[in-house]
Amino acid sequence: MGLMSRYVESWRAGAIAFWRGPFGDFFYKPNQYGELLMLAAGTGLAPMVPILQSITDNEDDETFVTLVGCFKTFESIYLKTFLQEQARFWNVRTFFVLSQESSPEQLPWSYQEKTRFGHLGQDLIKELVSCCRRKPFALVCGSAEFTKDIARCLLCAGLTEDSYFLF
Repeated sequence: MGLMSRYVESWRAGAIAFWRGPFGDFFYKPNQYGELLMLAAGTGLAPMVPILQSITDNEDDETFVTLVGCFKTFESIYLKTFLQEQARFWNVRTFFVLSQESSPEQLPWSYQEKTRFGHLGQDLIKELVSCCRRKPFALVCGSAEFTKDIARCLLCAGLTEDSYFLF
């Protein structure tokens, strides 16, 4: 669990939180990329949400999106309902990687085919990049270790340093 996830988990209903970040200067323009490959771990999902929402809110934006959320368990997936709604759009796919579960039979039917178990690593990154419908630009957000590992995997999968952004 990342540092931010530990903080969020400790919050109580009704608590007030002041939020800054994530840091970075990523600006998105409609149709700027053929496909966005969003790779998020835990609360690293946060910067992906407004970008994804802006794409699906704009019927002129034809950017494909593949969002991969990495979480410990099915119960720990943030924004399940929102992500399910977004995946109904013609240009959005969602996948999940669960590190502390191992059986698809324990998941709801709608998640079984789009969930992997273990960690997001080089083989799965290569598979995701090769399955992109257009040339991908990757967005990565998570712990420092996650971000570093995923950047290395993206390079091994054939992306160049100017083909991804690390939050």
